[in-house]
Parts: sequence; structure tokens; C-alpha cells
Amino acid sequence: PAKKINLNTKINKLNDEAVNKLLENFQMVSSKQLALILSKKNDDCLRVARCENRGFTWYKHDGSVYYNLPEVLREIKVGVNA
Repeated sequence: PAKKINLNTKINKLNDEAVNKLLENFQMVSSKQLALILSKKNDDCLRVARCENRGFTWYKHDGSVYYNLPEVLREIKVGVNA
């Protein structure tokens, strides 16, 4: 079960403008980075999904695979716009 932790009011909180600016910098992540974000040991499960033409939409650039992080988060129903 989730544990409630009271927020320290001295911590800087992000407003909507800051979040949008942050997302501009974190749009595309590599397969390995996405695996890390999703708490996976490695990106094998993402590779298998790509090979089987399922899973998240992916993009290829200069031989590397990337995912649109906000798009992935929306798909798994995480975040503000989920």
C-alpha cells in the first residue's frame, strides 16, 4: 500500500509553466533510458515489443531507437495529461 508523506513546504514546487518547460527537455528518451524510467533491469522487453510490432510507439534516428516520454506516460496513464 502507498504511504502518505507530508510535503515539506520549504521544497520548491513546480508550477504548470515549469513542468511544460521541463517536458520540452525530456521529450525523447532512448530505449535504455525508458527501461530505467520504467524500473526495468534492461530494455529487452522493449526490444521484444518492437520486434512483435506492439508496445509503445517508437522513433528511429541515426540508427538509435527513441520514445516520446510524455506520449508513453499518457499511454500508461501517468501524469497530468493522463
